[in-house]
Amino acid sequence: MAEFERHFTIDEANALLPEVRALLLRIQAARDRIVVGWERMEPVLRAARTNGGGSESAEFIAALNEMNAGLRRLVRLGIQLKDVDQGLIDFPAWRGDQEVLLCWRLDEDAVRYWHDLESGFRGRQPW
Repeated sequence: MAEFERHFTIDEANALLPEVRALLLRIQAARDRIVVGWERMEPVLRAARTNGGGSESAEFIAALNEMNAGLRRLVRLGIQLKDVDQGLIDFPAWRGDQEVLLCWRLDEDAVRYWHDLESGFRGRQPW
């Protein structure tokens, strides 16, 4: 029985890379704004618990919404984000009758690796 609803061929995964790359860059940028925003917003919220924190909280919430939208899109595509910092993505796939994950990282120009469901990134092998 399949663990995942959607499975990709290597060609399908590679065809999605322009969109996935753009989504990852947006997610990473939003994450960075969230970290900075929280550092600026936390003291404001402590001082003014009832007013919502002003522009600091608005920027923080906008970054949260952008990151959430990017993550939701990846989920709708059937893709797994494994590491935001590395931009590490897994695409469920079949290798013969074995369910595997095609493994891609943001600094790579194409999907060329796979690993089984248990081994993760350390178990990557050339497709």
